[in-house]
Amino acid sequence: MSMSDGPSTPVPRTPKPRKTNPPSPIHLASSNAISPTRGLSPNPTGSITPNLPNSPNLGTSPITPTGRGKARDLLRKHYGLGIGVPAPTGNLADPMDIDSSAFDAKAYYDQLITVSSLPTLLKRDNELVSEIRQLESDRQALVYNHHHELIAASDTIKAMKTRAESLDADLEKLKAAFSEISRLSSEVTYEPNTGKK
Repeated sequence: MSMSDGPSTPVPRTPKPRKTNPPSPIHLASSNAISPTRGLSPNPTGSITPNLPNSPNLGTSPITPTGRGKARDLLRKHYGLGIGVPAPTGNLADPMDIDSSAFDAKAYYDQLITVSSLPTLLKRDNELVSEIRQLESDRQALVYNHHHELIAASDTIKAMKTRAESLDADLEKLKAAFSEISRLSSEVTYEPNTGKK
């Protein structure tokens, strides 16, 4: 190239394609087979995610077993299937057990204040607030369900009363028909067939 040819224009470069090797198939019979503890599991979207030994499975539902059990117990209680008497978690006469019938709130508070640190107190406060909200929610659900059951029972009684009143006229007709049948049966005489014509 000479200077008299004018300014040169750059030639665009095209990148060379890289060669990639296709992934090799996994053979389950090989010695490198995936074990159940370190396998691959499908998640809800259908893709595969690895299961590491100490990591939670990301494809599981967010409901914990205790939450699932609590929901099951609430359903059993609602439908009267009987969940049985829960085993007592502590001493029933212990004044420091919050679920005990002998619970002493002042003694519990005094012990909690003197023994616990601030983070422990805040954690216990959060736990108690959560339990109170849950109990309040359960109480409201019971009142709501019983209210609807009472309304349904009242409606059923009204319907039965209306039907019973409409049956009174039919019962009077039936009574008159039976008395007529009784009168006619007393008038009818039975003449035995003697075989003579």
